[in-house]
Amino acid sequence: MSHEMAASSDFVERRSGTDRRRKPTSPFSLSSLLGSRRYGRRKEDRLIHYYVDRYGWRSVSAVVASLVLCLTDAFMTLHLLSRGAQELNPVMDYFIKIGPMQFLAVKYTITGAALTWLLIHKDYPLFKGRITGKSLLLPVPILYALLVVYELFLVFVYIP
Repeated sequence: MSHEMAASSDFVERRSGTDRRRKPTSPFSLSSLLGSRRYGRRKEDRLIHYYVDRYGWRSVSAVVASLVLCLTDAFMTLHLLSRGAQELNPVMDYFIKIGPMQFLAVKYTITGAALTWLLIHKDYPLFKGRITGKSLLLPVPILYALLVVYELFLVFVYIP
């Protein structure tokens, strides 16, 4: 803005005077659905907790792949249990004893909630900015894939 414009009698200051960056945009606000922000534009914004409106293809792909592998793991677990294996996780064992549908629902809900939280907080700086939530999100499908490979090993090699 030029000094002539500011000095002009026609000029009306429309800014409120408050800095919108003091409080991050909620991930559940309307602007999160309609916005186009993919990352913090200013360098100082990237050092604090901020939310984005749109997520990159790698992050979304990691969530979708993780959910598919979560269901694969759940069905493989039920198959292994039918062949005499034992669930080592006491929380999941509790829900398996209630029923297979309850087990599947709880497993998918817990995994989905955790992945949603990681996706929303993908740019959150952890350990003084050394890592972000995204660096925790991207390995999840790899870990699930390793688990499914281990379960396949148990099905075809170890458990009769």
